Amino acid sequence: MTGTDVVTPAAAGTARPHILFVDDEPRILGGLRRMLRTHRDRWDMSFAEGAEAALAALRERPCDVIVSDYRMPGMNGAQLLERVRLEYPGTARVILSGQTNEDNLLSIMVLAHEFLTKPSSPEQLVATVERLIDVRAASGGGIRPDRADVQSLPSPPRTLVELVAALAGEEASAHSVGAVIEQDPAATAKILQLVNSSAYTMARKVSDVGQAVALLGLHTVRGLVLMHDLIRTFDAASGLPVEWLEGLTLHSVETSRLCRMFADGAEWESNAFTAGLLHEVGQLVLASMRPREFADARTAWRAPEPEPGGPTFLCVAESAVIGFSHIDAGADLLRFWGLPDPVIEAVAGHAATVQPSAVVDASSAVALAHMVVEADLGPVCGPLGPAPLEEDQLDERARTVITRWRRERSRHGG
Repeated sequence: MTGTDVVTPAAAGTARPHILFVDDEPRILGGLRRMLRTHRDRWDMSFAEGAEAALAALRERPCDVIVSDYRMPGMNGAQLLERVRLEYPGTARVILSGQTNEDNLLSIMVLAHEFLTKPSSPEQLVATVERLIDVRAASGGGIRPDRADVQSLPSPPRTLVELVAALAGEEASAHSVGAVIEQDPAATAKILQLVNSSAYTMARKVSDVGQAVALLGLHTVRGLVLMHDLIRTFDAASGLPVEWLEGLTLHSVETSRLCRMFADGAEWESNAFTAGLLHEVGQLVLASMRPREFADARTAWRAPEPEPGGPTFLCVAESAVIGFSHIDAGADLLRFWGLPDPVIEAVAGHAATVQPSAVVDASSAVALAHMVVEADLGPVCGPLGPAPLEEDQLDERARTVITRWRRERSRHGG
């Protein structure tokens, strides 16, 4: 077999996802074809022998997901994925590799949405491809390419300085470096994406930042920070003020702190803390990919006298201006990046219109914590004006935790 071999080619107008598999060894491609034969009624599959054949196939028909070997003569898998990232940004990128050195690993982790080791089980490969396809389908079959385009999210200017200092310190540890990362939703989202989209987790989903840093290793995290743009400092030229990002970061950090206090050792504590930190990550996505439209939506949301029936929630204004909201964008991105389902569900439900009366899981913790922090610090996406928080409707434990959170904020000058 040479060039590109196509299995079950798409009929005109088909909506079936197209998956492109790339390897320089024909026997590997043949094995993939046999292994995936039962999926021919759900996917259109092409098999390209080498990177150049893959690029030629993409020019003929772009794909939804590309699955490439790493070690290939001429153009290797990382170089191929870099071309795909630039020329076909809406395509999900997966690397299959049996051996890579540390430098190769860093480039793979940055370029690939998923990194699977060879040999990969049929179940693992299928589950990975299906998840990436499902996110596309949920967002309109690629109508919103924003999440696939995003390589990193904007961070406050201080984050890079503090993280480099933490990594350079003699007492650097996974805990100390994780503590810095946990002060920035963008860095947290990226580090969790990298650990959950690689072989490090061995099919486990990780939501704890300290654990993620420990799994990756300080040397790898240092390399990602210094050489591979893990942290992207916010660009004020986007038309959004840096004060917006600083306020959003403070809101997210305080929401995560309150979520952890609500959980207080429960089995869902890590998911609640992480979801609290990431619940507004969709705003960072829109600020990265649609800065002007997002700024317009914020202006409409903050209008002092909205039209009758006009938007009171930021997500309503975003949907009117952009066509989808930061809630959609955030959940899409985290699902695409492979974060745990409980985290994604809590992020997707953070702007609840019905106040929880008690905290029983990560989702209720995030929804209530978000309401409380908006009531105390001001809205970041909820209705402007008097906060709708009704504390007398909460159970005694929730009220006690909120009082303790406020006392700690006051003691620390918050």
